[in-house]
Amino acid sequence: MALGNCYTCIKYLMFAFNFVFWLLGCAILGVGIWLRADESAADFLKDSSKIDTIYTLAYVMIAIGFIIMLIGFLGCCGAIRENQCMLGAFFVCLFIIFAVLLGFGIWAAAAKDSFRDYTSEMLEEGVKNYYKDEKQRAFMDSTQTYFNCCGYRNGNTDYNVVGEVPKSCDPDYYRKPCDDEFYKWIENRLVVIAAVAISVALVLILGMAFSMILCCAIRDTLA
Repeated sequence: MALGNCYTCIKYLMFAFNFVFWLLGCAILGVGIWLRADESAADFLKDSSKIDTIYTLAYVMIAIGFIIMLIGFLGCCGAIRENQCMLGAFFVCLFIIFAVLLGFGIWAAAAKDSFRDYTSEMLEEGVKNYYKDEKQRAFMDSTQTYFNCCGYRNGNTDYNVVGEVPKSCDPDYYRKPCDDEFYKWIENRLVVIAAVAISVALVLILGMAFSMILCCAIRDTLA
């Protein structure tokens, strides 16, 4: 059914938006895969059962990215076919994803500060149980090797109460604690997650507006 020139323009703008939206889905999917498959951090990540949050965030972003790609295809079909049902479903899906991404991004931005104590406790527990727990030892060895650090807050002296300094501590970095380096690693990834999630959520507002305008135009032509 033919629409007026203005609404025809909106229809193709909607189609263009959905192509960009599909690309954003690819970007989110890519960030999720990057977080999950970061080979440089894989060793110390897999040795810690307490840092599963990063992997959980990665899986969530992979799922959201895949869903966005599918919804982008739905929006393209709805725009080209001028189908109210598809456009309505597209709007609802966008709103749900908007709410999820916005909340997800705000949480990631706010959570980075709370992770300071969390990472400190992880490392402190790792040092205290270094000679008691094999998993804690593997985690600390991987962390100290990856970040070129030692201990958690005071460097090699953190091990004075539990035994000798482990071999994974390079003598050149005895005075460099792992606390700050480990926290910065977590913080950087949470910042990326927050930036991507909030940016895409804001873009979705445009998509919702386009879909409603186009849906109303189609309804008016049927009246």
